[in-house]
Amino acid sequence: MISNEFSPLEYFNKLIGLWWLIALATFLGGVFGFIFHQVKSPEYEATAAYIVTIDLNRFPFQGVREDLIQYNEDMAVNITQDALLSREVRDTVINKLKETGISITPEDLINNSTIERKQEIWELRYRSQDPQQAKVIVDTWAKLGYAAMLSWQQSGKAPDYVTFNPPAIADIPLHPIVYDRNKLIFAGALIGFIVGTITASLISRPTKKSVQETQ
Repeated sequence: MISNEFSPLEYFNKLIGLWWLIALATFLGGVFGFIFHQVKSPEYEATAAYIVTIDLNRFPFQGVREDLIQYNEDMAVNITQDALLSREVRDTVINKLKETGISITPEDLINNSTIERKQEIWELRYRSQDPQQAKVIVDTWAKLGYAAMLSWQQSGKAPDYVTFNPPAIADIPLHPIVYDRNKLIFAGALIGFIVGTITASLISRPTKKSVQETQ
């Protein structure tokens, strides 16, 4: 009884013989990516940035445990996010935007935004299918949020040793952050290529069987 042995060359040749299957799957994947782009409009993200620091000349070091100093500093700086997400600021932003003809809900404001801290820099981002609208919304929110931070500081709600700097206005985003047509087509084609290769590989895989030698 003689067993068939796996031949890499023969297997590779069979795989190459199914090149049309791989090409078809790649093409269909690209088409699916294009269709997805047509159904799902691209979204643009505008970003406004703050620089928020601690004035060490005013920071109350006395009576604070050394291991809690950094914690207290972080809690103080986080007033930035608290102010931006406060109900009073969100309501003011929505009402201000209505004056410019932009109507959004509180849910839209939260669901399409991101607030991220990078050391002393805070970034406020907003996504929209309209790049100009994304810029207007994030700039309006950033300015009103900054005014709230100063107001909180004057009323004692925010520590006086936190330095809030005016936000840098956002640029109009030129490229989509998600659902970009070329990226979707490429991603679809890549997925199709992988699926086609796996399918061709399964078809080309030799079966394990023994062939009885005839006398």
